[in-house]
Amino acid sequence: MIWRHLFLNSRRSRTVLTLTVLYLLVSVVYYHLPWKVRFPVHRKAPQLNRALSKSGFAVMKGWDQLALFGKDAKAEVDGAARGDWVYGGFPQQEGFKLIGRAKQLDNRGYVVGYSESKKNPLWVSYRVFDVPRLESGKRPSGFKVDSRTKAEVRHGDYTNSGYDRGHMAPNYAIATRYGAEAQRETFKMTNVIPQTPSINRGMWKDLEMLVAKRYGLYFSEVWVITGPVFEDPVEKLDSGVPIPSHYYKIVADEKDGELRVLAFLIESDCPPYTRIRKRLVSVDRIETMTGLDFFPELPEAIQLQLESDPAGRLWPWIRPMLRYHVRGKTN
Repeated sequence: MIWRHLFLNSRRSRTVLTLTVLYLLVSVVYYHLPWKVRFPVHRKAPQLNRALSKSGFAVMKGWDQLALFGKDAKAEVDGAARGDWVYGGFPQQEGFKLIGRAKQLDNRGYVVGYSESKKNPLWVSYRVFDVPRLESGKRPSGFKVDSRTKAEVRHGDYTNSGYDRGHMAPNYAIATRYGAEAQRETFKMTNVIPQTPSINRGMWKDLEMLVAKRYGLYFSEVWVITGPVFEDPVEKLDSGVPIPSHYYKIVADEKDGELRVLAFLIESDCPPYTRIRKRLVSVDRIETMTGLDFFPELPEAIQLQLESDPAGRLWPWIRPMLRYHVRGKTN
């Protein structure tokens, strides 16, 4: 009886495993079908379309995290450009006459390049590094006016607008590295932009957590520059705050004399279930769209090598994670 019971359980387990694998394979194939093929399913069976799309996306998202294939955007450096908040110097403006020169605002855990005319940060830079514990305090309930600005954008300027107050220096990453007071400073209105809720609460949050919980630990430290892109015609909230057309994030990691970067550009109407790897672009493209010059203190030859081509993959973190937990540190 015992052997028969074990046999039946084993058979059921194989059946369940086979059906699960088959479903995942079908969902991956479905996920990659063009929209014109998936649209009839979306129209007649929206729940099935959502389930297959979500499952296929989850599988491909996991595959992208493995990062088994693809090249890195990288260059050899001497490490002299390392900074507390930015690598290779704060972004420099090339088209400031059009948008007004950014005012640098220093905070405990991050630095802002703020535009009074755009009533938005043009860039925000911060550093995420290894800490013994990822501890975060209670999230503040509201955003505060930054009295250092003339624009003095308020919490209520976004209310009922259909847009989130999207953090640039993330609440979680800053709280876990710099403490409670620095966390509260991320709730200044100079640290937010109007961001599409589906992006802010989905892809953008996933990317922030990847940097905070994976890259910032297993690669010892990384530097981030992030901000909005404004393409004409620029729409505005009823309060007059301009609405970005895209959001960018550039992540830099330097180790053993080599600097590598990931540059992401996400449109505000990015479709659901879009893989973040598909939004990798070159740093040059973001510079063209923003009028900013990133890594200005690096030699021109290194900038050219680093910024001209996009990375072909995310950074693989599983092996560094295993090494980290065995040795306690990556370096």
